[in-house]
Amino acid sequence: MNHGEVLALRKAFNSVREKQALNPPAGFTERKKRLKTARELCVGNEELLAKAIANLKKNGIKVHIAKEKQEAIDIILAELGDEKLVVKSKSNVTKEIELTKALEKNGITVVETDIGDRILQLLGTKPSHPTGPVAHLSAKEIAKRLSAHYGLPLAGTPEEIVKVVREDVISNINKARIGITGANAITAEEGSILMTHNEGNIYEVMRKEKHIVVTSIDKVYPDIEAAVNMIKILSFNATGSIIPSFLEVITGVSKTADVEKKFVKGVHSPSEITLILVDNKRSELAKNGFKELLYCIGCGNCLLHCPMYNTVGNEFAMDNNLGGKGIAYYSLSHDEKNKKLELCLTCGKCKENCPLGLDIPAIIRKIRSDGSSSEIYYFLKSHMIWGYYQILLRLKLENS
Repeated sequence: MNHGEVLALRKAFNSVREKQALNPPAGFTERKKRLKTARELCVGNEELLAKAIANLKKNGIKVHIAKEKQEAIDIILAELGDEKLVVKSKSNVTKEIELTKALEKNGITVVETDIGDRILQLLGTKPSHPTGPVAHLSAKEIAKRLSAHYGLPLAGTPEEIVKVVREDVISNINKARIGITGANAITAEEGSILMTHNEGNIYEVMRKEKHIVVTSIDKVYPDIEAAVNMIKILSFNATGSIIPSFLEVITGVSKTADVEKKFVKGVHSPSEITLILVDNKRSELAKNGFKELLYCIGCGNCLLHCPMYNTVGNEFAMDNNLGGKGIAYYSLSHDEKNKKLELCLTCGKCKENCPLGLDIPAIIRKIRSDGSSSEIYYFLKSHMIWGYYQILLRLKLENS
């Protein structure tokens, strides 16, 4: 465990919690109820998914369903053709299928355009939050390591770091012909794709000649209103702001009806949009008693309040699967009882602070325990580990 990273993580998490306390949105309880209703309706609903796909295709969007990880990668490689440079935005699904690694193995340069993800990529380190991937690194540490990469001295300020990384990102965006993004939602009624961001990079990436969207089958919502409601909740829980800077709604390629009210496509970029919907065992989870796990919107609010995560950081994670929810999902999707399940305190702080009230402790108990005696063992073991690292952190603070 890196004590410095954990302390930096706590500082970043405290900042978000302070913003949340200062800016509570009106009607938030009602919004969360609407979100829960939408997730219960949509996750695992094959009829609604089929409706969404039909309407997306009707709008001129090419749609693929990838049953497994490798199938998704093969589809994307086919869509890329001979391209050797791709720019992409933050996407938990592309991380899940390890897309960057696969593309680089095939000789394709992949440039992350989100500032945090680009820093993560350049430093070769693990993320600590789904929307704030380098929250565990101080500006001073980032500057030190980026100075070595870029071969120039960087001041240890967020402004200087963002300036240098931004120039790097923009240079690559200008050279690329194809952009890859994730998506926060797809809607059944309109056949639309919704993406939210604060940096503006998605706007640049999606305006390449070809736009490839990679998301998962559980991101379906009945309509745009339900999807926007989710995005407001996601934004507040992730950053403390009630709405992000940008919300993109895509319902087909660019077109105009200015002449005789007849649609002409391809006025501006993109002239082609491809959507890949990844299953990767989600259908199995929905059918085998773990549907609730797929309700998660990825806001990361559970991590802000998890005592173990705030003590050991992303040691309580597997790859990009962070915290108790992430370890549970990793275990089920890899058909294994991952050892890091033992770290969960089953304290219920994640459930208490989840906008959907997901009972992650109950799911973890179901996966890791064979009965009450084994659960007592895991309960005591996790609390002993947590207590031990709490003492180490306290000593670190006293000596700093």
